[in-house]
Amino acid sequence: MSQNRPTLSWIPVRLFPAVLVEKTVTVEQWLEQAAAFGLPAVEIYEPFLNINGRCSVDEVGSILTRLGLRVSMVTASPDLTHPDADARRREIAATERAVQHAAALQATAVRCTTGQAHPGLAEREGLELVSGALVHLAEYARPLGVKIAVENHFRDRMVAELPDFAQRKDVFLKLVERVRDTPVMVNLDCSNPLMVGESAMDILPAVRDKLVSVHASDRKRGAYLHSPIGEGEVDYPAIFHALAQSGYSGWISIEDGQPFGDEGFGRSLAFVRGAIDSYWGAGAAGGN
Repeated sequence: MSQNRPTLSWIPVRLFPAVLVEKTVTVEQWLEQAAAFGLPAVEIYEPFLNINGRCSVDEVGSILTRLGLRVSMVTASPDLTHPDADARRREIAATERAVQHAAALQATAVRCTTGQAHPGLAEREGLELVSGALVHLAEYARPLGVKIAVENHFRDRMVAELPDFAQRKDVFLKLVERVRDTPVMVNLDCSNPLMVGESAMDILPAVRDKLVSVHASDRKRGAYLHSPIGEGEVDYPAIFHALAQSGYSGWISIEDGQPFGDEGFGRSLAFVRGAIDSYWGAGAAGGN
């Protein structure tokens, strides 16, 4: 098979507490790890750019340049369904800042969540709130060369108390249909559907034309803890086959939340690299 293939990225979910809470790992140390693993790009969790109230976008940009790393996405987790209108406006404003950071770092996109499943939130109201906010953000981001990518999310372990409003495929796909003719794009997470007894293959065919990034993650059905990729229950042969057959050549970002440290990440990385070689061809253009 001869075609452009996806480019790998890494979001270190397992390191979030160490970087943001325990302060035992710095952003620079993580980026140096990414370079040591031979990755061409990283996905940056937005709170990494504002540690202790100090915006470090310029500093991070300098480190990225030194290490020869690109940025696939800046990962934000806005609560676009918050019951308080002022709180929603603050969430949108914070996401606009994430877009500015993404533009400064020459990232392709900003990952957005839909918001939490707040008690009493009706589906129709939630869809209206989220679609309106996403379209606004996409229009804000477009002149800066950044895309807004909404994810079939479950829950941000660092900032959210409740599961996502659109965690189930029926709600998420209704949302995608509402933004079908807008600049809003999609980041497909491969393992989140397992949390609610579903599969990424229930979503992929309906979002293929909107896909800008894929979160490669794995877990057992119903388990919140990640597994090394290829060792859980995500149907990666079906997913990678469908992506390759459709000519997908965007980002595949390894969402690394497994409990085995760098050794476990190495297993995930080897699996995904092998799958890309297998489904897209080892000699195809792209980066891994």
